[in-house]
Amino acid sequence: MRYMAIAAVFIAGCLVISFLFKGGVAAQEVAAPVRQSTAIVLLAGSYEERSPVAADLYHAGYAPLVILTNDGVRRGWSAEHQRNLYAIEKTQIELLKRGVLAQAIVRLPFRKSGTVYDALALKNYLAGEQICGVILVTSDYHAHRALWTFQRVLQGLPIRISVVPAPSRGKLFSNQALECVKMIYYLVRFSLLTDPTGL
Repeated sequence: MRYMAIAAVFIAGCLVISFLFKGGVAAQEVAAPVRQSTAIVLLAGSYEERSPVAADLYHAGYAPLVILTNDGVRRGWSAEHQRNLYAIEKTQIELLKRGVLAQAIVRLPFRKSGTVYDALALKNYLAGEQICGVILVTSDYHAHRALWTFQRVLQGLPIRISVVPAPSRGKLFSNQALECVKMIYYLVRFSLLTDPTGL
């Protein structure tokens, strides 16, 4: 009975999350047409599926700048560099292969791993820049939470935020299940009653 109760609470939570994120303002903005912006923000994570989307947006003229967030994760050995490269380094290499100019790529410093810390790192960067709009690029299952988080952290700034989901190639069900848990945590931990900028 205990496990059934936990499962029922989890399912109910997922239904609430589904309504809040997929039926609310965030969903409308995810589905909205992408407009020309100042920068594309490529979120750390599955760079293999996200980098092509960011490069396509760059070449289509949606923004002249690609900002990379940094999760501090190493992603395997490089024979060329003779060391394990960080994910942000591999992301930059992938973008360069796809024709994004080196001077158009900005790498944000690592703070902590997590979407909210990506948003906080971007906020710190924006403090010294003239940027009026950003396009977030992340995996499809992550798009709603990413948009909600960046809107929450950047609220009050004169900046337009949109998101372009990259089709995920991994195990979709497990990714969605994990994302559901993270969405619940974010709503509780970083709700409108808290101030994420104080992290």
